[in-house]
Amino acid sequence: MNRAAPQFGIRDAKDSLSRLFGRPKSLLRLVLIGFALVSAPLILALGVAAWSVDRIADEGQVAVYEAIGVTQESARMARLATDMERAARQYLIFDDPTSLQDYRSWRRELAAAGGLPGSIGPAEADWIHRGVRIVEATLLATLLLKEQPEIDAHHNIHQLIMALHRSVGAVSSAGYERIDHEVEQMADFSAQAREVLIWHLLAAIPVTVIFSIYFSRRIHRPIYALGDSIRRLGASRFDEPVAVSGPRDLENLGSELDWLRRHLSDLQTQRQRFLRHISHELKTPLAAILEGTELLRDAQIAGNPGQSREIADIVRENGHELRRQIDNLLRFTRHGESASPEEEVKVIDIADLIREVADRHLLSAQRRSIEIDLDLEEQSLEADKRQLATVVDNLLANALRFSPDEGRISVTLKEKNDLIELCVSDQGEGITQQERQTIFEPFRQGETTGKGSVKGSGLGLSLVRECVTELGGQVSAQTAPEGGALLQVVLPKRELKHR
Repeated sequence: MNRAAPQFGIRDAKDSLSRLFGRPKSLLRLVLIGFALVSAPLILALGVAAWSVDRIADEGQVAVYEAIGVTQESARMARLATDMERAARQYLIFDDPTSLQDYRSWRRELAAAGGLPGSIGPAEADWIHRGVRIVEATLLATLLLKEQPEIDAHHNIHQLIMALHRSVGAVSSAGYERIDHEVEQMADFSAQAREVLIWHLLAAIPVTVIFSIYFSRRIHRPIYALGDSIRRLGASRFDEPVAVSGPRDLENLGSELDWLRRHLSDLQTQRQRFLRHISHELKTPLAAILEGTELLRDAQIAGNPGQSREIADIVRENGHELRRQIDNLLRFTRHGESASPEEEVKVIDIADLIREVADRHLLSAQRRSIEIDLDLEEQSLEADKRQLATVVDNLLANALRFSPDEGRISVTLKEKNDLIELCVSDQGEGITQQERQTIFEPFRQGETTGKGSVKGSGLGLSLVRECVTELGGQVSAQTAPEGGALLQVVLPKRELKHR
């Protein structure tokens, strides 16, 4: 439990920092804030150290000045005391008024002496004044009574002068003791300053570590998220959105990457859609060419030049269609999205479009003796011709693939309740209930094996559903009354949905 407490404290500190600083506007601002906060404890410790050193230097300077003052003042007071002693003795011996005048002058100077402020206490100053007064009184008494033999003036002067020297010595000693006391205080303050600095450094280390970990994570996390998102984009993984949490400029960059992800995803979807369309559209003319080739080689029509010429024309037409589709695919491969066929929305005669698409499958139907029965009302629709042709082409290709030989495919087109209804039915084995749920999924093929010159890819009906959905309609699969499959497409005549 003792080990968990520090971790909890650090986690709380990080949460508090997150609430305090919120979301910076830029990565530069976050770096500057982090640098300032990481440096702040160390700068504070350096400031405390500088203040302590400055204070120690100031006190040391004051102590040096006081020591110099005490030394100079002590020497001056000792010199004054000596001068007073000499003047007093000269006055006693020579009875010279000038000596008395000198004595009084040095006496006033000594009385005014007190050393530097704070160097000498009141007791020492009182000793000086009292000694001076005693010496003066004695000198006056000696002057007045110097002729009396019982008064030993020289002895008294000597005693008083010695007392004066002792007082001056006491002043010097007191000054030096005061200096020693200040030196001790300065040493104590130095020890305290060192201890405070150590505690500041001990406190600054964990604070600096917390700030460093917090800001390094705040900076590293969005950069790592950006790098991970770029790697996903490089791997064509467009399903996961780009989410970056951190400074606003990095979040904006994340939003731009997410826009790029969506754009690349759309481009990939368009590319896949185009490749599905073009690859499937290639199969129809290819199948017609293969079927026509087989019919030309068939011995039954070898003696019928008119039918051979008709088959050759159909093969030639499908060959041109195949070349056109291949050219589109090559342009798309060279130039990307810009080369993909663009939608051209215009009014289309649906019946003529169905007849045109049915002619492409004529050879496949003739080879297997399958009859394509067209029951078409004249209907017009504003839509993309390529999409609508893809729907009809894949419905007919699917019906031919699963129709039996000598069977019949029915194609009906009519208007019902302001809707255009296109139905394609065959006489095959039909569609099971389970297959109805999955038949329009990509790469899903029924359990029944289809026939034809080109193997199915499982994309035909998924393309039908995709195109019908883009045209704003619906497609469904059910069992035909004859027992085969019935695929029904319903398109609205108005308010069409276009990409």
